Amino acid sequence: MILHGGPALASALLRVTTGYRPALPWIAYTTIRVLGDFLNRDSRVLEFGSGMSTLWYAQRARDVFSTEDNPSWYDRVGRMVKVKGLDNVTHVLAASEEDYFTFMSEDTEGFDLVMVDGSHRSQCVAHAAERVKPGGILYLDNSDKDSAAAGGDMRTAERLAREFAKKSGAQVSEITDFAPAQFFAQQGLCIKLPD
Repeated sequence: MILHGGPALASALLRVTTGYRPALPWIAYTTIRVLGDFLNRDSRVLEFGSGMSTLWYAQRARDVFSTEDNPSWYDRVGRMVKVKGLDNVTHVLAASEEDYFTFMSEDTEGFDLVMVDGSHRSQCVAHAAERVKPGGILYLDNSDKDSAAAGGDMRTAERLAREFAKKSGAQVSEITDFAPAQFFAQQGLCIKLPD
């Protein structure tokens, strides 16, 4: 973890002073390595909350399905996807809260990675966990922070994710590390389903 403090601090300072955004997901460096080793050109990714991660996943997976609920951020990420010519990304602006957390709920193929890193995290976990393929990963980013007023959403999301892991016999890892463009270490909850 300490090893990644330097790159995180340098990229965070560049982000604040120049607007620079490293071409990496803003998740723990350890998680980036784990997911980099895990994803392959046959992988399908479901992402709640788009960003630099969307581009990164698209370079490693067959298909990336990403939803966003912030219109200006959606436009910005959409422009980056277009400039990069990433035709394997389905990037959708959710029209409502329900559209956000039920995104891709009709999909029957399932996903190798479900990344919950945006709004309405507890509802996203509740609706998406069952769509993780055997051997796949459900990742709840920033599980050490609360993402709703009064701190309810993240604690509920974490509880639901842990219940899903227990029911599924999944391996649970708490990953704490620095992340690109961030000043402080953060934690994520990684749930790896058995094959």
